[in-house]
This record gives sequence, C-alpha cells and structure tokens, in this order.
Amino acid sequence: MKRQEVYNAWKETKRQIEVGKSFSGKVMSQIYQYEHGKRMPLIDMHRVAELISTHPLAKAGVIIAATTTGIIRVAFVICVFLGT
Repeated sequence: MKRQEVYNAWKETKRQIEVGKSFSGKVMSQIYQYEHGKRMPLIDMHRVAELISTHPLAKAGVIIAATTTGIIRVAFVICVFLGT
C-alpha cells in the first residue's frame, strides 16, 4: 500500500468513532472538579518571589542571609580541614 492509501484508510476508521453529545460537557466538568478540588499550597512561592523582588528591604535581607550562610559554610569547611 502506498502512504496515501494507508492515510486514507486511517482517516476512514477515525470517522467511524462516535462521540456522545455530552462528551465535551463531561470533560469540562471533570476539569472543573479537578481544579476546584486542588488544595492551595501553604506557601505560594510565586507570591514570595514577587514580594522579595519588589521590596528593597526584602532583597537586602535575602542578600544578608545568603552572605551569612556562605561565611558560616566557609568557616565550617576551614575548621574541618584544619582539625580544630
């Protein structure tokens, strides 16, 4: 069989599938129930990122916390390698 014949045969079998009139309504109902049943996360990370990026004091706090953490990690590694 040529490619076109195979494709036409496939199209004919697809046309024979019957979809009920309420199919789209059922699908949309299930989607609505799924979305409605989702629990909201305890912390919305998108909102937190937006809050930090719009407030200069929040940015400064994150930078200070990261710097402090980095210094502590470096000090810990030095202590471990020196054995004190």
